[in-house]
Amino acid sequence: MFLIQSFWRDEAFSYLLAKKNIQEIIFLTAQDYNPPLYYLILHFWIKIFGSSEIAIRSLSLIFFWATIYIFYLFLVKVLKIKSTLFTISYLLLVTLNPLLLYFAFEARMYTMFAFFSSLSFYAFYQKKSKLYIISSILGFYTHYFMIFVFFSQIFYFFIFEKKKNIFSKKQIFSFVIVFLTFLPWFFLIFFQQNYLSQSFWIKKPPPSFLISLLAVIYTGYEYEFKFFDQTILKLSLFFLLLLIIGFIKNHQKKIFYFFLLWAIITPIFIGIVSFFKPLLLPRYLIFTTFGLLLLIIFITEQLPRPFRLVILLLLFLVTIHYNMLQVKERKKANLRRIIREIKFLAGKDDSLYVTNVLDFHTASYYFDEKRTFIYGKTYEEVPNYVGKVLIPKEKFINKLPIYPNKAFILTSENNYEIQSTL
Repeated sequence: MFLIQSFWRDEAFSYLLAKKNIQEIIFLTAQDYNPPLYYLILHFWIKIFGSSEIAIRSLSLIFFWATIYIFYLFLVKVLKIKSTLFTISYLLLVTLNPLLLYFAFEARMYTMFAFFSSLSFYAFYQKKSKLYIISSILGFYTHYFMIFVFFSQIFYFFIFEKKKNIFSKKQIFSFVIVFLTFLPWFFLIFFQQNYLSQSFWIKKPPPSFLISLLAVIYTGYEYEFKFFDQTILKLSLFFLLLLIIGFIKNHQKKIFYFFLLWAIITPIFIGIVSFFKPLLLPRYLIFTTFGLLLLIIFITEQLPRPFRLVILLLLFLVTIHYNMLQVKERKKANLRRIIREIKFLAGKDDSLYVTNVLDFHTASYYFDEKRTFIYGKTYEEVPNYVGKVLIPKEKFINKLPIYPNKAFILTSENNYEIQSTL
């Protein structure tokens, strides 16, 4: 279902940016809100597999399955789970996770970020320095929230690991290498723009955020959805109960605090910061979803088998129910259908005008980038966060073409007008 839906704005933006040359991708991402690695990989992916929705989204699907493999490594090498039944059940649980599953079929960098961040945590805990350096650097160049991963690891290291002299020196060296490798990019974006002074679409979290945090991390629930309101608090309280049990049983175990810092303390810190400078979207917390699942499993594994089975059953029922609601309610606007109709009717010299700037990138993908324009707006009034870095000034137009050329004016998801002037 998610794989074959119409692209939405951000996915179309991914394609339009990735199709440019390497130098342009690097320069343009320095002026935008995400690092360049995903777009660079997508650039070559498109060259090999094409530019259809399925081909472009398949890149995220590859990283999704790679992330599942990292989860498997955590189960067998870190948690040391012996039961085949429970190992398979836990793998199925993470595979069906609503947040991870949804973005496995979206042409954005979130699943790739989940992979590199989880690999970084795995390498950090297993003391694999080279793997840690590589995965952390790649994570930084995938999403800026990698900085929270990095600082949480530093915090854990200085609290629990610093006294181990040999590992201490190697890990500090790894931290320094990762930091120095990202530093040039930091200076580049710093001089390109000032993010703090720009308007942004992210709003402050509601007062109920901290109460429902655990369920938000698990599901990726966003407050405007409304289709899961009645259950989200109950699910969060259920996770809180598990957390209390985990703390009682494991208050002296380092691995418990490793997962706790990854899955809960870090997003709480992000949430608190967001009350002052909004920067929190549930999709940005995808790296903590992975940690929360491991924390839940770690706690569950210490309970008697009947309790483990009951917890797994409850989680599967909630997960499947949420996924079914998500398929029904979280549909992307079907601009593909109406734009393909326009493309069929339009002549080779006709143009497509969009009245909503949010439709511009999607229209450019489905129609013709050269003949797609924004109608009735000015360049100055359009905010940067809509992908303005890919919208040149000449794409803003306020006059109709001269007949026989026509403008197909897209007024909404399902309506358009055909106009020209004599």
